[in-house]
Amino acid sequence: MSPHRTPHRPRRRAPLGLLLACLLTVPAAAVLAPGSAHAADPAAAQVYQAEDGTLNGVTAGDSVAGYQGAGYVEGFDEATDSLTITVPDSPGGLYALSVHYDGPYGDKKANLLVNGAGAGEISLPATTTWADAAAGSVLLKAGTNTLTISNDWGWYLIDSVSLTPAPPRPPHAVTGGLTDPQATPGARSLMTYLAAGYGKNILSGQQDAAEEQWVETTTGKAPAVEGLDMMDYSPSRVERGTVGKDTDNAIAWDKRGGIVSFCWHWNAPTDLIDEPGKEWWRGFYTDSTTFDVAAALADPSGADYQLLLRDIDAISVQLKRLQDAGVPVLWRPLHEAEGGWFWWGAKGPGPAKALYRLMHDRLTQVDGIHNLVWVWNSVDPAWYPGDDVVDIVSADSYPTAGDHGPVALTYDRELSLTGDTKVAALSEVGTIPDPDLLRAYQADWSYFVAWAGSEQDPASNSVDFLKRVYDDPYVVTLDELGDFKHSGAGGADTTAPTAPTGLTGAPTASGVALSWTASTDDTAVTGYDVYRDGAKVGSATGTSYTDTGLVAGTAYSYSVKARDAAGNISAASAALTVTTTAPSGGKTCTATYSTTTSWGSGFIADVTVKAGSGRVSSWKVTWTFSGNQKITNAWNASTAQTGASVTARNLSYNGSLAPGASTSFGFQGTFSGAATTPALLCTAS
Repeated sequence: MSPHRTPHRPRRRAPLGLLLACLLTVPAAAVLAPGSAHAADPAAAQVYQAEDGTLNGVTAGDSVAGYQGAGYVEGFDEATDSLTITVPDSPGGLYALSVHYDGPYGDKKANLLVNGAGAGEISLPATTTWADAAAGSVLLKAGTNTLTISNDWGWYLIDSVSLTPAPPRPPHAVTGGLTDPQATPGARSLMTYLAAGYGKNILSGQQDAAEEQWVETTTGKAPAVEGLDMMDYSPSRVERGTVGKDTDNAIAWDKRGGIVSFCWHWNAPTDLIDEPGKEWWRGFYTDSTTFDVAAALADPSGADYQLLLRDIDAISVQLKRLQDAGVPVLWRPLHEAEGGWFWWGAKGPGPAKALYRLMHDRLTQVDGIHNLVWVWNSVDPAWYPGDDVVDIVSADSYPTAGDHGPVALTYDRELSLTGDTKVAALSEVGTIPDPDLLRAYQADWSYFVAWAGSEQDPASNSVDFLKRVYDDPYVVTLDELGDFKHSGAGGADTTAPTAPTGLTGAPTASGVALSWTASTDDTAVTGYDVYRDGAKVGSATGTSYTDTGLVAGTAYSYSVKARDAAGNISAASAALTVTTTAPSGGKTCTATYSTTTSWGSGFIADVTVKAGSGRVSSWKVTWTFSGNQKITNAWNASTAQTGASVTARNLSYNGSLAPGASTSFGFQGTFSGAATTPALLCTAS
């Protein structure tokens, strides 16, 4: 029987996605958890009474005893109800937020906005007395700030909020050891590498080989981690005609020098419902099978228990292929168990933990699989299977599309599972966290893996944002990964190379040839990253780099950083400012681009051309669209477009410009997705 025509990749249903977001994501403003080692000093708290805030649809009350101040705020029974508290004269920085509340009507949630921008949800557990809810942390700007609590689930009482300066995160206690005493040198080295870079950077990752290619083509950079799936090797799928390809994809990715991560959408061993809406290829979902994992585990001599072993052994064949090929694997089985939407979590934490431990024992002690770094995927302590079978803790994050928050409250919950002794990772994300926020909130995730398709959703991750992420010096890409298979068996390399010195630059009208003195390292320097005006523009294995495509007569600031095989990055070299040369005769021009209007699939753009210090007789403006924009007509210039590349030239009446004078031209175009602003290059004669 050939595979069913419906795509075999797991599809997320809206209710499950919403539940996942509630369980595993956090506000962009959230960092602290109750009892966290990162907790702030309550003695330094600044308290703001709710009744003194701006009330919208809610009212002040005083009938429930025990409140602070002159009363509290109640209502929150309409969607538009809100309370806004003004925080004046803040010095700015990171603050722990706590809400003093009463929740007599059950578990509730409230929306949080910081300075008018959505910052996620605040959980308000049911209580019959006034209580404090840790609401994470907020990053305040210097000056006046506003905190808005708006109705979500509704029907709660707010007494006050407090802000406490958040101290720096203490050092991590990660050792980098593995739970398998027979782990291969490659697996041990990979874990050593991850531990060495933990808290210094985040590794980029993408689920699915085809999606990785899209990221590479779009951003010009390949991720460090490729996420793959053992799903189509599940026996109940194979017997219906599926042919798995991801083992081969993993071997190919490893040959490119990348890190391999595997999950397993485990089709239930038997009892697939296989009817419309619950087809056999959805057999990993709880609603598409009647397989009872608890009953199977309770009877080791029974047929269903033997089917569990059969399936694990079938996957071990693929893992053995990877082991024989020298591929270490970040192995994340039984993911999202606590959500309950997959059959392995449908019967609660007990059976899920037992199945995970059974798999760990079966693969390592019976099947001889030792190339695995075992990744547990949970945030709830009740579901944690134990330090002796977990190497990395992880969480999946699917917040509101476009919310690039640091997932920091979840991060602290992950640390609390192990006392901060194990590396924590974002094993799946819908929207990629902003590297700036990760640093600001001290959310030291080891790596992220964008789920297949999310990276192409402009509402979740725009192309401009993806490029910024992949160009960020905090984000490690494939070309920066180094030799993670040989990180050393004798402890993690945590020493960064020395900063490059002697940076010099030789300019031309459109480029700068840079050179510098080599850095030194306790092991070996593997490469250098070059930064122009604070943004990384390229990498080199030697001590020279030529930056091209620059504007004539323009000043640029450069610096260089060195890196080693363990991912340690040096301090930046001393900055060097270089000015590109002006064209012959001093004729220069600049061009600026603006979108004046857009609609549906169309837009109108305007370009202003300005002469430099010399008179211009003619001008030409070139650019490359980053999206799929197409020019349909233009005015005040002749335009030619080949693919994404555009050239615009002056007409007979607007080519001559006096020094400092300007002219403009415009055009109408079509697009789908995002009509991003391109970088322009203006040349004059």
